[in-house]
Formats: sequence, C-alpha cells, structure tokens
Amino acid sequence: MANEVKDLLGNPLSKDERDLVDLYTRLKTMSQRTDLPPVAVANVKQAMVLLWNACNDLALIAEEPGCD
Repeated sequence: MANEVKDLLGNPLSKDERDLVDLYTRLKTMSQRTDLPPVAVANVKQAMVLLWNACNDLALIAEEPGCD
C-alpha cells in the first residue's frame, strides 16, 4: 500500500499524500503486534482509524481499517 503512486481516481499522489498512506500503513502494522501493552495497542488503533479517515476522505485507500 505505501508504494502506491496514484489515488483511487488515478491521480498521482503528492509527497504529503504518500506520507499519510505510509503513516496509516505503519500504524496498521503496529496495531497487529502482540508484544505491546493493551493500552498502547488501543491508542495505536485509535490513531490508525483517524488516519484512515483522512486517507479515505482523500480517496487514497479503499479498505476498512479492520480493527475491533
């Protein structure tokens, strides 16, 4: 996902948009870790969902965050 160069409408991603997708992807990966304290995972998931909102609104990604 972080390597995508176009949004869902086919427009090239700006550096800032690529950074947003990269941050979302990193948080998604971190949210799946089992070695973190539960409070850390909960906060990572919350941050991930907030970044998902931005990426989704900008048509940068087409997926659900998939966290419970």
